[in-house]
Amino acid sequence: MGGLSMAKAGMSVLSRDDREKVHQAALRILAETGVKVESPAVLDGLSRAGARVDLDAQRAWLDERVVSEALRTAPRKVRICSRGGRDHVVPEEGVQLISTDGEPPAVLDLDMGVKRPSTLKDLIDLVVLADALPEVGFVWPPVVATDMPSDRSSYYEFLAAVSYSSKHIQHGAASSDEARFQIEVCSAILGSEDELRKRPIFSDVCTPISPLRYDQGEAEAMAALAKAGVPVVHLSMAIAGSVTPVTVAGSLAVIAAENLCGLTMSQAASPGAPCIYSSFSGVTDLRSGVFLCGTPEGILMDTAAIEMAHHYGLPSCAGGPSNSSRSLTTEAGYQTGITAMASLLTGSDLLVGLGGLDRASMVSPEKLVMDCEAWRWLERLRRGISIDDDTLGLDAVKRQGPGGVFLSDPHTLKHMRKDLMIPQVTGYHPPGQPDPMRDEMVEFARKKVKDILATHKPLPLDKDVVERVRAVAKRHGVAVEEGSPVLGRA
Repeated sequence: MGGLSMAKAGMSVLSRDDREKVHQAALRILAETGVKVESPAVLDGLSRAGARVDLDAQRAWLDERVVSEALRTAPRKVRICSRGGRDHVVPEEGVQLISTDGEPPAVLDLDMGVKRPSTLKDLIDLVVLADALPEVGFVWPPVVATDMPSDRSSYYEFLAAVSYSSKHIQHGAASSDEARFQIEVCSAILGSEDELRKRPIFSDVCTPISPLRYDQGEAEAMAALAKAGVPVVHLSMAIAGSVTPVTVAGSLAVIAAENLCGLTMSQAASPGAPCIYSSFSGVTDLRSGVFLCGTPEGILMDTAAIEMAHHYGLPSCAGGPSNSSRSLTTEAGYQTGITAMASLLTGSDLLVGLGGLDRASMVSPEKLVMDCEAWRWLERLRRGISIDDDTLGLDAVKRQGPGGVFLSDPHTLKHMRKDLMIPQVTGYHPPGQPDPMRDEMVEFARKKVKDILATHKPLPLDKDVVERVRAVAKRHGVAVEEGSPVLGRA
């Protein structure tokens, strides 16, 4: 038998020397500028870990020794589990898990094609859609439920996510109470907090306020999650030219400093706490002051950030397909395509962004389907070419001979689903003259969305689990009455 050869691709923007320069710059920022942490409890933890702390100024300065100790105790692999049993340990060879965009406050209406505030129903529909699409590796609640009480909307979003998807759930927590709520909900699903520690079915994104500031709620949520063994994605959202230096290099130094600070806070709270190095960055349009997605500089920042994660030996998460388009236009297509390709080549373990539009401020159900199609193309490219005696198909060539047809050959039937990427929403064009006013891909995607919403049945929570979760919700001031759709449809 012949050997197996797989084509591989990758993208690198930093040399070994570059990575060390970025690391040293981040250490200088942490030691000389320091960070603002608006939590006495977290500052106390940093002080006990060896940081210099000024409680009155809410500042902490981290020297190289403190950061190095945090890097030493942080695990090199992190479990990403799900209540449906699809578990991963990242980094995992050949595996990149990609998710939806995360919680913008608007949706592109499926029927009207206009941007509007997103509702709980939109959230549930998008979670169901993400649960059904096999390309979605984990689910970040795709939109905000703006029709729910503002002080508890995030709680409802989390409940809807764990109820309507059996995939790994990623969320955020704005306070220690919200973090505890999430921990207790998922412990109720699995049976105990010890089981959650063994099989974390959710992770949380903790984001500093760039540059170099952590509000009290975010910092204390991070500490609570660390103590429970829940993976924390330390997401730096650099915006070059406004909250970070205008240069890619300067922004990259701040990204590294924020990630190392978040890592240190997690390890100070609980040595060995699972952490994921992350960046979802972009640039400022200096003509208007707005944030832009899908730019070359954003790609470079996220790519370089993932290389820094590899430099530290840490699991990674980055922004994936992104764009600044306000509608399903050519702009959305080419920006998404370029950023998706770059995302594939970075080698990031986790990626986010499927379905996003308008600088990550809106989600489109059709675009979620279309982005999954694009990701299937890219996954096929990454899989490369398997060459052995079987795939070379010499017996099939001999059977068919000159002028033969392979459509019904046993070799075709054996390999067609594995070797060919069968398009779902592209390539199906009706005969006749094309209509320049129609976008057939959008039409196919819209039909697929409606078909999935009409037929897909997510794995439901057991009735006893629902009652346990309802009790947790009540303790945290979240009303989930009998018959509410938040915990699943009857």
